[in-house]
Amino acid sequence: MNREKAIYLSEKIKSALLKIQEEEGIEFQVSNISFSTSQMKMSISTKDTVVDDKANLALSKRYGFTQNIIGMEFTCSNGVFVVESFMTKNRKYPIIGRRKVDGRQFKFPPSNILKYLGGNSQVNRSANLKNLLD
Repeated sequence: MNREKAIYLSEKIKSALLKIQEEEGIEFQVSNISFSTSQMKMSISTKDTVVDDKANLALSKRYGFTQNIIGMEFTCSNGVFVVESFMTKNRKYPIIGRRKVDGRQFKFPPSNILKYLGGNSQVNRSANLKNLLD
């Protein structure tokens, strides 16, 4: 199995899980995908989105953001990324982003994420627009 085949299969599994998510009302999170020539491993876990949203909002505020940044997309010199999670034990690079092209994870400092998201005024504007539309 090569890298392209592993990415293709993982995307196929993720799309099947999305269908199950909609039917059952459970959210799955796929992580730690690895492969070799003879096998492929991935971790699939469920999560409670209400608790996660509150925790992610608290962590976002801890790192200087005014809203939950999980799921936001940004572009930097390495491509287009989606903010995926926080790694609180890592003080210098606590924000984890997943590159959309190949699914690789990268660590980022909060200052870079703020810059890539358009600065404080842009992040605040997104939060204010959401509040106005609700």
